[in-house]
Amino acid sequence: NPPDAVMRTRRDAAPALLGDIEGVFVPAVARISAADIDRLGLAGAIEQAGLEPPVLIRPMGSHGGKGLRLADTKAELEALETSGHHYATAFHDYRGPDGYYRKYRVVFIDRRPYPYHLAISRDWLVHHESARMGDDAARRAEEQRFIDDPQAVLGAAAMTAIGDIGRRLDLDYAGIDFGVLPDGRVLVFEANATMLVHPEAHDGVFAYKNRAVAAITEAFEAMLVAAARA
Repeated sequence: NPPDAVMRTRRDAAPALLGDIEGVFVPAVARISAADIDRLGLAGAIEQAGLEPPVLIRPMGSHGGKGLRLADTKAELEALETSGHHYATAFHDYRGPDGYYRKYRVVFIDRRPYPYHLAISRDWLVHHESARMGDDAARRAEEQRFIDDPQAVLGAAAMTAIGDIGRRLDLDYAGIDFGVLPDGRVLVFEANATMLVHPEAHDGVFAYKNRAVAAITEAFEAMLVAAARA
């Protein structure tokens, strides 16, 4: 990946980079400096950045939901203890009609999308492990359907939007975590070059994910071979 292209995928740059793609919604994001938090307080710094609750607050440089908090009101913002630089992101409710939150991950190899996983949770903070997908066969079956045929699960318009995101990112390797809003638009959580893909135990409950891992690995290897030949 060209370093300058990677830098364009910073969280607060995502709205400008991806927000004009048809069928895509990127929430407003602001970088909140430690100096502004010390001077104005967290609530004041976020208001200065043009955001208002509900808002997600995360320490800059954190991953995997570490330190991520949701403040629904200004009072909750004022009660949060923070230090250092943070990102503030407008929160949008993306629950499905059944009350579950769904976070999809697609990986781009040479700008083409490959499904990797789907995490389904009652909690807005969705991660594959904390969602306890291993305890629920019905949710695993839905994930398997997504891996086998993402267009059948997401719809043609959403898959077109995902493909457009991959081309806009313009990276050899990248990924996107996203939800789907009630109106069918793709809700971007993050899209960058740091998405994890790993194999599962061949005899475990997630063995079906290895089909996705194999497709991603084979595409990546083919990209490297083509680059070497060129």
